[in-house]
Amino acid sequence: MSIVTPVYNDGRYISACANSVLLQSLPDFEWLLIDDGSDIETATILADLAASDSRISILTNPVSRGPAFARNVGVAAAQGDFIAFLDADDIWDSGKLERQTAFMLENNLDFSYHDYISFEDGGGSPIARVCGPDRLTLFSHNARRGVGCLAVMLRRHIAKDGLFPSMPSGLVAEDFAAWAILVKTGYKGWRLPETLAWYRVRKRSFSSNKLRSVRSVWFIMRTLEGFSKATSAFFLASFACTTITSRIFSRLSGPRLLSAPPWY
Repeated sequence: MSIVTPVYNDGRYISACANSVLLQSLPDFEWLLIDDGSDIETATILADLAASDSRISILTNPVSRGPAFARNVGVAAAQGDFIAFLDADDIWDSGKLERQTAFMLENNLDFSYHDYISFEDGGGSPIARVCGPDRLTLFSHNARRGVGCLAVMLRRHIAKDGLFPSMPSGLVAEDFAAWAILVKTGYKGWRLPETLAWYRVRKRSFSSNKLRSVRSVWFIMRTLEGFSKATSAFFLASFACTTITSRIFSRLSGPRLLSAPPWY
């Protein structure tokens, strides 16, 4: 089992992330932390982490190349039969690796993902449960979405070098593009209907700019997936309807019904 985590100036978050990794009920893993040109404070924290546990390795990019490049470095170095992805500010349930690995082995899967909870940076208050489609096809991926990087596990033989494509300057959603490429190649993702992670919502994070996200997904649909303008517009509208419905349901049910992360 290999875990790939890109890190860029995430010193304030890495402790919570590390707790969730090092206390996994499945202990046989390697954790590849890719330092993407971070500041000295973050680099020092990473060095201390690596010194404290032989399962942790630090791979360093001299200058920042972005999360897609950093993840690709991790994928190329991974030695495990399975690869899981976790960003440095997100958190896993302690049973995530064990439950998801068992699910993939039981069903002979190459590609799986599970549900997760978004939560507020700072206070840790849960916001909403995010669920992807039961099966990830090209249609459900674009119309429904909801497959977060922190929830994905792949067999190493399908996670080839360059899995996460390079995006033009100012655009994001490399993970959305990666799953689209896998689905177009013929791999079908399966959902494990369990909530096994928490996604940190940072108010000023790069991906929190909704307009940028829409522009990014539009670029992926039109360029990488080859959809027409009409098809791309349909998928964006479908996703917007799903998102609004999900938010209404979350508000009606109330965040009190969702669990907060164990560390934040």
